[in-house]
Amino acid sequence: MPHLFLTGGSGYIGSVLTTHALSKNYTVHSLSRTPTSDIKIRSLGAVPIRGDLGSLDILRTQAQQADIVIHLADPMSGNYALPYTERIAIDDAAVRAIADGMAGRSDTQRKTLVVTSGSLVVAATGQETDETSALWETPLNERIESERRNLGVRGRGVRVCVVRLAPWVYGGGGESGVGLFMRMFMGMGEVLVIGDGGGRTAAVHVEDAARLFLLVAERAEDGEVFNGCAEWGVTFGELGRAMAEVLGVRVGVVGVEEAVERWGFLGRFWSTENRASGGKAMRVLGWKPERVGILEDVRRGSYVELAERLKRGEA
Repeated sequence: MPHLFLTGGSGYIGSVLTTHALSKNYTVHSLSRTPTSDIKIRSLGAVPIRGDLGSLDILRTQAQQADIVIHLADPMSGNYALPYTERIAIDDAAVRAIADGMAGRSDTQRKTLVVTSGSLVVAATGQETDETSALWETPLNERIESERRNLGVRGRGVRVCVVRLAPWVYGGGGESGVGLFMRMFMGMGEVLVIGDGGGRTAAVHVEDAARLFLLVAERAEDGEVFNGCAEWGVTFGELGRAMAEVLGVRVGVVGVEEAVERWGFLGRFWSTENRASGGKAMRVLGWKPERVGILEDVRRGSYVELAERLKRGEA
């Protein structure tokens, strides 16, 4: 059976990916920072490996044993006060350790490393964009720097590919962006849409994202980048109204400057257009998103239960 090593395997996407990979007869080992994560990883059917992104010897050893490594873990997870320059340094060291462990195979036995980026590295143009579109000159963060450094470890028998996830990864009622904003707006007693709410954004269901990661690992050419976006025409106004409907609150309007002043990074996120097409993954890899769209999932799907708990003050 092929051997998969995951970082971030107990997280939102990683746990779904673990289940999917096991259904495809992979052996899955997953980096685990805590006893709680150990329990979760074992419950999914995978093997927990105690360590974190600073455990470079463990990363090298696990990568050496694996056929595929999928790097989902983010150094900022649970530590959002971490300076982004430090986040980049930690991630870079971890990926280099993984590549060192995977190195030395011939082209016919080449191992595969799939790393995670985001489609927000591409500049908004008002039009659909793809993996070749121009990058932001002033991005929301420096994620593109990590992507470049990750791709820099190619060679030495290591095939490296990138998945740029949509800004909105949703599904399962998960505490991703949808859950975060629903919680914030419920506390405010209204959903605030920025301006006319006409800016468009991209989204992907967590199960479709998990399937894409494995498809990229199995089929992509070295150095390829793929947008993990199943839909890229949803407006912020539509998303905000869907949240308001399920939460039972009104919709208000706020300007961009006020939103950024009040919410900081979240204000920028809630106003930044991203129409990144997932067409390349569909054409090249045969990726076929199958799950319900984000608006339907908020209104009538997995986020209804979260909304009810928020209304009862239980979440």
